[in-house]
Amino acid sequence: MKQKTASIATVIALVAGGAAACGGGDDGVAPAPTLTGMEGVSPPPTSPPPTSSTPRLAVGQTIHISTSPAQVARPIPAGAADVTLRDLDVTTIYRSKDNPASAQKADPGEQFVIWTMKVTNTGPDEFNLYPLTAAQRWTSDGQVTGPDLFLGIDDDLGGEPDPRPGETVTGSGGAVVPEGSGVLEFADRQGVPMFEIAVKR
Repeated sequence: MKQKTASIATVIALVAGGAAACGGGDDGVAPAPTLTGMEGVSPPPTSPPPTSSTPRLAVGQTIHISTSPAQVARPIPAGAADVTLRDLDVTTIYRSKDNPASAQKADPGEQFVIWTMKVTNTGPDEFNLYPLTAAQRWTSDGQVTGPDLFLGIDDDLGGEPDPRPGETVTGSGGAVVPEGSGVLEFADRQGVPMFEIAVKR
């Protein structure tokens, strides 16, 4: 029993001595700071948030989306819909089914991305289709740009009437983006991301 008591006393003495050596005493002397060589250097700018947090929509897949209310020429209520990506086409030459002899050609270094969607309104009000007719961002090799609208496509989704509750419409939209693989991001009128589409080239 004496040996156990002596061992406990030794441990207490070691701990107390270590605390004093680390500046834990009352002598008022703070430990010297450790220098890293990075003092005075500003941290690097933060990169944009990863797109992985936004749902990704693939051909044949359906996702449920919601949109924020907005005020443009008229108030637009919040909306909800099931969106199915029916088709995705990436090309530098687009021929309309209505006028195949007339082709639209992308400028050098650019390409057309055309998507076809089926939209079923699951909300209580008309669903505003505008956010599905134009992608908000194109991300490729870490570069983010705002894609241009690609006009003059067949079955333009922008020409369809906004579906009423329970109604379904199908149509296409298009964007002009830099040539190559990337990701199109779609957002509502308030800029809140809804989903993205991966484009392989």
